[in-house]
Amino acid sequence: MGDIAETNSLRSSSSRILLCDDSPVERMALAHFLRRTGYSVDEVGDGASALEHLKNREVDIMLLDLQMPGIDGFHVLRHLQKNRRGLPVILLSGMPVDQIQQNIHGLPSQALPPLFLKPVDLQSLLSVVEFELSGGLDHLQNGGDGSDIIAER
Repeated sequence: MGDIAETNSLRSSSSRILLCDDSPVERMALAHFLRRTGYSVDEVGDGASALEHLKNREVDIMLLDLQMPGIDGFHVLRHLQKNRRGLPVILLSGMPVDQIQQNIHGLPSQALPPLFLKPVDLQSLLSVVEFELSGGLDHLQNGGDGSDIIAER
């Protein structure tokens, strides 16, 4: 079992996550969990800070809350779809699904990244983070069989 933890730590230690959520409690808990699994995590509390962070620091994946005051997650996602299409994004939201669907129509691409409704199941989120960092569907479409991204339990 120690080998699995070491493997996860080695696999994820070079990956940097940008976590954007306006709830300090949720952000702190999720960041703590991700750090314990070996990821480097940068935290921001709003969309404006996320956009500024992306100008100054490279990240490998972004976890993005959709519902935030000021510049919300949809605005950030719109910016990413226009300017950083290669950056994997995982959406987090406590919004009702019908509101999420309404807001999708204003995006350049209506293909929605993976979405987790709050409260987030941490093990499922970790599996999707690992999947996205491995290349996600692009990896599977280019001949990968997915065996390297199955989470060991």
